[in-house]
Amino acid sequence: MDKKTVASFLVLSMFCCASLSTFAAVKPDRQGANMQMMPSETYTAMQRLVDYGIVKLPAGCRNVRDANFDRHEMAVLTLQAMKRIGMDENGLVDGERKESLTGYKETLYLKDELALDLKNMGMNQEYLMDDLSPSSEAGESKVNERRKFAVHGEIRYNYQKNSGSKRWDWNDSRLRARIYLEARINDNWHAFGMLEANKHFLSQHGKDDWLENWRFYVRGLTGDVLWTAGWYGYMLGEGNIFDSTVTGVTANFGSPVNYELTAGRTKAHGKIFSANAKLLSEPAWYGGGIHHFTKDDWDNEKRTIWHAFYDYKISRDNWLGLMYLGSDLKDKDGRQHGFVATASFGKVRIWKPKTQMLQFKYYYQPRGTYMAHTMSGLAGYMRGGFQGPAVFYQRTIFPNVVFNMEYYMLRELTTKDKANTWWTDVTYYF
Repeated sequence: MDKKTVASFLVLSMFCCASLSTFAAVKPDRQGANMQMMPSETYTAMQRLVDYGIVKLPAGCRNVRDANFDRHEMAVLTLQAMKRIGMDENGLVDGERKESLTGYKETLYLKDELALDLKNMGMNQEYLMDDLSPSSEAGESKVNERRKFAVHGEIRYNYQKNSGSKRWDWNDSRLRARIYLEARINDNWHAFGMLEANKHFLSQHGKDDWLENWRFYVRGLTGDVLWTAGWYGYMLGEGNIFDSTVTGVTANFGSPVNYELTAGRTKAHGKIFSANAKLLSEPAWYGGGIHHFTKDDWDNEKRTIWHAFYDYKISRDNWLGLMYLGSDLKDKDGRQHGFVATASFGKVRIWKPKTQMLQFKYYYQPRGTYMAHTMSGLAGYMRGGFQGPAVFYQRTIFPNVVFNMEYYMLRELTTKDKANTWWTDVTYYF
């Protein structure tokens, strides 16, 4: 890194350390909307479970409110409560709704409120806050109910139509199946795996990639540090910087400011080094990071990217966000700074039909500000950077069946070529 990059990193670090005053865990979050804050009733219900002795908070946490747990951590604690009172995925204890059981109502409320997060445990967002074994008060039957293995999956069909410049004159149609595996190693460590198969239906696409995309990794606690190691999915900057598989190690630690450090190798055989900080300060969450990538096999040049973001919740499921991105790699016209603005309304709950989400984004990203972009649009094909708006709509049409639609109206920064994409998909979760 040159002197200008180092100076930028020091300025960003001082900004984060000086301004971050409350807690939020920084994670490779694959669904930015899931990081929204929760209703006050959620914290109240969890605190009651703590008071009942059903949930055990991590060392150093005095109470639920002061810890400011995010959705993923609250989901882990909810799973802990479900295990300790013997509640199954249908909200039943020994096959019945036991309203008189201490902690039953609170646990049932949390299970429903965090259903999507719980569904994804063992998939993309399986974070272990602390020991998940049953409490010493649990009977022998409860001890034997500890989960050893879990299998989940999803099947998605999507259609993609591109238009604009003749460079993007191609379409795609694909059926994708994923199986997610989880195995308990001990009370604090789990192993995870993912297998993916794809079938393309349009002739311009090449050979189908059967089991080409796979993951295997372990995650668990050592002291106060949460470790992830192996081949796993990793996201930076809500996917505006990077969203792909890495082979490496990630450590999450610290309170009230939670930090994340990652070192590894990307799917394209380039090296990645990343440092992030994030916090929640109701009604906002914000943070930043710096990320270094080496040259890789996908013709991406070496670069260092830094970012800072601020998201503000305007009501329960509605929020606004702004992200700044900078890079030491300039395009041919000298561009090296960008931004992404977001307005999001509503929230999809996959178990609840007719729940929906409408989201708007505006991108301005020179080529140096991203490495492997998460969008379904043509960002990865535009070597000169891009700008333009996008709209997203999601709706649960049946329990565990979600319809998604995206439309991008982009323009390459260096050539001004138009790159429009219409994307639709339907996903079934099981």
